[in-house]
Amino acid sequence: MDTPADTNPLEPLRAWIGRSERRSDTVTAAPLAGLAAPLGRIDDAEPQPGAALPLLAHWLYFLPQAAQREIGADGHARRGGFLPPVPLPRRM
Repeated sequence: MDTPADTNPLEPLRAWIGRSERRSDTVTAAPLAGLAAPLGRIDDAEPQPGAALPLLAHWLYFLPQAAQREIGADGHARRGGFLPPVPLPRRM
């Protein structure tokens, strides 16, 4: 049975459908060296212009940076900006 739109608690969240977020970053050697060291891949730590990054290296760049006043109790940026204000206890 469908719930009428005016009583559907998910209706306000429709405003977040289709949102996107862009970030830019400069690839530097330090984060790659931090990933390469425990993996025993020190030779791969120096990025070369135009070269492909190793797998998972994208996790080292484009990281969100929220001011302390914008961080919620769970340690992530407060909900309601890019992410909708869903009242669930965990993000993942």
